Amino acid sequence: MRRIFAYVLLGFAWLFLAAVVAQVYLAGLMLFGRDGGKELHVGVGYMLGTAVVLFVALPGLARAGRRTVILGIVLALITFFQPNLTFARDDSPFIAALHPVNALLIFTLAVVMVRRATHLVSESSRRPAPAAVSAG
Repeated sequence: MRRIFAYVLLGFAWLFLAAVVAQVYLAGLMLFGRDGGKELHVGVGYMLGTAVVLFVALPGLARAGRRTVILGIVLALITFFQPNLTFARDDSPFIAALHPVNALLIFTLAVVMVRRATHLVSESSRRPAPAAVSAG
């Protein structure tokens, strides 16, 4: 079961990283005035903020180790609160300006998660599968 969750973690980490890169592209569309860019950026952002909850569970289910579990929790928290930084735009633009900085942090931690999940999968592939117990 550990091996299956390791592969699920790896797949989800890659999808998450690709979505973060897509978010940067959508932000570019928004900044350069393309119709629908803002709605797409906001929609994908909220989707990421919801899906990231899997990083709370998957590292533990894959028995990825304490550091990877903590990384998953941190990544989930900063991604979940990412949209809240934009809400401060009117009251505190200095806080709102942390939105792209936090996005860089999210990207970096997502890359680290992909690397850790890749290592976990390669490690689990080298281990022999447990032998089946015979009822004889």
